[in-house]
Amino acid sequence: MEEKRLKLKKEKKKRSVGSLFADKKKRYLFMFLLMLPFIIAIGVFSSIAYKEAKALMDLANGGQVETKAENIVESMNYILRDNPTDIQKEYFAELKEAIEGEERADDTTIAGLVAKNYVTDFYTWTNKRGQYDIGGLYYVYDGEFENGDHFKENVYLKARDGFYKYISYYGTQYGKENLLEVENVEITRCDKLSSQYFINEHVSYKQDSEGEWYDYREDHGFDAYAVTCRWTYKENTVLPMNQFANSINLMIINRDGRFEVIEASESTIDARTGSEKTSAAETSTDVETSAEENS
Repeated sequence: MEEKRLKLKKEKKKRSVGSLFADKKKRYLFMFLLMLPFIIAIGVFSSIAYKEAKALMDLANGGQVETKAENIVESMNYILRDNPTDIQKEYFAELKEAIEGEERADDTTIAGLVAKNYVTDFYTWTNKRGQYDIGGLYYVYDGEFENGDHFKENVYLKARDGFYKYISYYGTQYGKENLLEVENVEITRCDKLSSQYFINEHVSYKQDSEGEWYDYREDHGFDAYAVTCRWTYKENTVLPMNQFANSINLMIINRDGRFEVIEASESTIDARTGSEKTSAAETSTDVETSAEENS
């Protein structure tokens, strides 16, 4: 009798499960509930990936939505960010006039103005949206080194995890209105190098004798300018200002008529090698800020 009862119970359970899958709506609901955790996980991952991808796509546009004619140097693809400080507007106007004015300035002058625009945007925090909004990238060399290693992207990533890493911390701790804002940049040196600056650049992908594809590269030489900048920040009695850099040594190349920052020694960014070492030409003793000491 007990055996018969257990048998009936199993058959009832089987019919119950079977009826669940026999009902199309219930079957789809059951499958959806099983897949829900995976859908949520994919959504979270996609959101993070989108944020990262958007940041990388925007890394050189300064948040621009619509660019006005006065805020772009078309021949060199320099663009003023959409929320510039007064000094950024001034320096960009000087750069635009030097390049597009009735009488074009000499290359050394243009190299110095590119340096001023780079410094003013990179070291200003008051108009940045956060850790992902890196300034000055319009003026950085845009090319590849070996193995698809992209220079500008490396600079962006190192700045995001370096100088810009604690921008949100300082904004929360001291108020965004008290963040860094470059007030004035002085060029203390701007000299053209006596020899060209060579970069082993990607040219194309070719096949070897065995049919294997490889990265074909060539050494390209460019006129280069060694530029040293010193700057001051707007008066600030809130931030520990002695922790922030106020000078830098830049190497700027004339790459097919476009002036681009290829080295920035103070910020310890050597995007070409991925090392944390500064350039051999460095003379500045300033270091990046360290928020760990204050957290």
